[in-house]
Amino acid sequence: MKRLHLILNEDSPAIQWANVQADKIGARGHVGTHLDCYTTVPEKEEYKIDGIIIDCKAGMPLIENIEHIASLENVALILHTCNLEENRYGTEEYFNKDTSLCEETLNAILSKKPLFIIIDSHGIATKGAKHIMFDKLCEKNGCHVIENVDLSCVGNLETIRLKILISIHHPSTGKPCELYCI
Repeated sequence: MKRLHLILNEDSPAIQWANVQADKIGARGHVGTHLDCYTTVPEKEEYKIDGIIIDCKAGMPLIENIEHIASLENVALILHTCNLEENRYGTEEYFNKDTSLCEETLNAILSKKPLFIIIDSHGIATKGAKHIMFDKLCEKNGCHVIENVDLSCVGNLETIRLKILISIHHPSTGKPCELYCI
């Protein structure tokens, strides 16, 4: 199995940031590889599912880039932006790269019923209110977004098999995850 989740040590800028927050436990749930849970938590702690990869190196997908996918039911949609490969996690460059989906495209994706949207970046919307709104919209549609995933091993693959472990009982709206390519 190939590990896809980030391993952060205590001197990581993200861990240092979390440690100085008023809510350290809550902040620690939102660093590294995690998913946000504002209204619902995934049903299980472990999933073994297929993932369909979309190459987003030239930009985030538009509706026409996902029309060819008949269904995403019980699978993960993987958005490979190369942000993590090009910019070190936790740096200003990493968080400044725009990996936002437009709402119309997100709705088209969600209509195909994915269990997860997985991205090698800080999310599918800009930080703040829109980020939370998109996460809640996904949750309403039975989907969660897993952020900050190392996709450097996928190359030109179009599909992969995943094992996802989620700390669903973590006392934060951010739930740490482990992901493996199996």
